[in-house]
Amino acid sequence: MSSVPFQVIIRGIPENPTITEVNVRSGPNTSFTLVIKAAVGMSGLPVLEVRSDEQGSNFQGKVYQWLRVGFPNGQEGWVRDDLVDVVGDGSRFGYGIVAQPVIAFSLQRDTSIGVLAPGQHIGNPATPPPVPAVSSPAPVAVPIILAVPVVPAAPAPTPVAAQPTSTAPMPAPAPIATGSLDRVRRAAFNITAAFEGGGYATYQTYDSGIISYGRFQFTLAAGSFVTVVNRYLERSGGAIVDGLRGYLPRLNAKEESLRQDAGLRSLCIEAAKDPIMQTIQDEVATEGYWDTVIELSIAPRSIQTPLGYALLFDMSIQHGRFNFLVPKAEEVLGVPNKSRLGENGVSEQTYLATLAQLRQENLYSLAAKLNLPGLRPRGDFWVNLVNAGDWQLQGDSNGNLNVNGKIVQVRSP
Repeated sequence: MSSVPFQVIIRGIPENPTITEVNVRSGPNTSFTLVIKAAVGMSGLPVLEVRSDEQGSNFQGKVYQWLRVGFPNGQEGWVRDDLVDVVGDGSRFGYGIVAQPVIAFSLQRDTSIGVLAPGQHIGNPATPPPVPAVSSPAPVAVPIILAVPVVPAAPAPTPVAAQPTSTAPMPAPAPIATGSLDRVRRAAFNITAAFEGGGYATYQTYDSGIISYGRFQFTLAAGSFVTVVNRYLERSGGAIVDGLRGYLPRLNAKEESLRQDAGLRSLCIEAAKDPIMQTIQDEVATEGYWDTVIELSIAPRSIQTPLGYALLFDMSIQHGRFNFLVPKAEEVLGVPNKSRLGENGVSEQTYLATLAQLRQENLYSLAAKLNLPGLRPRGDFWVNLVNAGDWQLQGDSNGNLNVNGKIVQVRSP
C-alpha cells in the first residue's frame, strides 16, 4: 500500500443523492471562489496538499481539513474532507497509510504535516515528513442509512454524564467462549443487517457507492462489491455466474453507467438466493469489519460482553472502522485511550453506557443537521439495550429483539 499515491474519490453526500457535484474552491475555506464542480464518483484524483480550514470551520468541534486535488484536465482546487474519500499513502500529509477508501473527515491528521513551505513541492519536499504514529481516530463519517423509516421528531437524548448511573453494578464479565463468539457474531450481524436495510438481495444505486449490495451494503466505489462478486464466481456456477462474469470488465472499471443496468441488478438479486452468495457476504463482513474491530477496538480494551461486541461492530459498519466516539468515551470517563477496562478503574458496563449515549447524541445531532430523523432509532436502540442490562445479548423470553421494527433472533441466530 505504501506505493499507492494518496488519492481522492469524490464522495458527495450519500444521504442526499440529489447532490451529484461538489464545489472545488480556490482555497481552503468556503469563502474562496468556486473553481469547478467535481462529479460525485470521480476517483484516482491525486492529493497535492492538505490544510486546515482557514477560518476554523468545524462540525462538533472537529475542524474541517481541505485537500488540494489535481484533476484530469490539468486544473487544481480545494475540496473539503467531509465530501471525499481517500486511499493510499497519506504519510506526507499527516494521515499515515489508508488501506481502504474512507471518508477523509473520519481520520485524525497531524496538522503539522501537509502544509508546503515557500518553494517546496510535493514529490520533492525539502525535508521528508515523518510517518505519524497511530493516534486516536477523529470524528465519525456521516453514516449511510438505507431504507430507514422516518419517525416523528423526538426530544434530544439525555446528555452523557461522566459516570452513567442507568445500570446496576455487575461483576467483571467472563471471556466469551469460542463457540459462543460465533453465536454473538451471528446475532450482531442480524442486528446490524436490520438497520442497514436488510437482506442479502438488498440492492440500491442512489449514493456515491455507485452500487450498494447485500445485507451490509458492499459498494462498487470502495471495491467490496467486486470482492463479493469475484468470490462468488470462484465458488459457484451456472447461468447467473456466467452473466456476472460478463460484467467484470465494467465492474473493475467502476463504470457509473452500471447504476442504470437492470441486467446486473437482476443477476445480483437472483444470486442472493444462493446460500453460497449468502455465505460469501457474511465472510467478507467478518474479515473486513468483525475481525478488524476486534483487533482495533475490542481486544485492546478487554471488552468481554456480547453486547459490547455487537455495539462496536454496528458502529464500524455505520460510521467506519475508525471513528472518534470510541476514544471519546474514554476521554469523557478520564481514562487513557485503549486502556483495559476494569484495570483502568472503569467497568465495562460504564464504558459501554457512555459510548452508547455519545453515539445517540451524535446521531440526534446528525439527524437535525441533515433533516434525517430516521437516524435516531439506531442510537435509541443501543441505549435502551444497555439500560435493559442485556449484556449477554439474550433478547426477550423467546430470544428475540425488536430492531428497527424487525424481530431479530439473537439467542439462537
